[in-house]
Amino acid sequence: MDCLVTGGGAATLTAVVTRSDVGPVGERLGFSVGEGRAGGPDRLGFSWGVANVDPEETDEKGNVTAPRVGTCMAPAPFAPADRGGFTVRHAELPPPPPAEMR
Repeated sequence: MDCLVTGGGAATLTAVVTRSDVGPVGERLGFSVGEGRAGGPDRLGFSWGVANVDPEETDEKGNVTAPRVGTCMAPAPFAPADRGGFTVRHAELPPPPPAEMR
């Protein structure tokens, strides 16, 4: 995992796949989770589930390609989870140090 960000009941993370039985190893993927509210289902988001196309980026044959996922790039949790129970614990950032200590 190279990035984890939380806010309220949602968290996003990116990670480079190092082992997989189903997908490409070495690719960075983005994920998100959202806690269900008021009895609603938890939700998930995943970078391969949304269109991420840059018409300026093409392969050697001129076909449009999907840009790479960068660190801290994950979609909002858009799909209901079949099974859930996620809990996101957000921690506020500490205040910056005084100017004289920077």
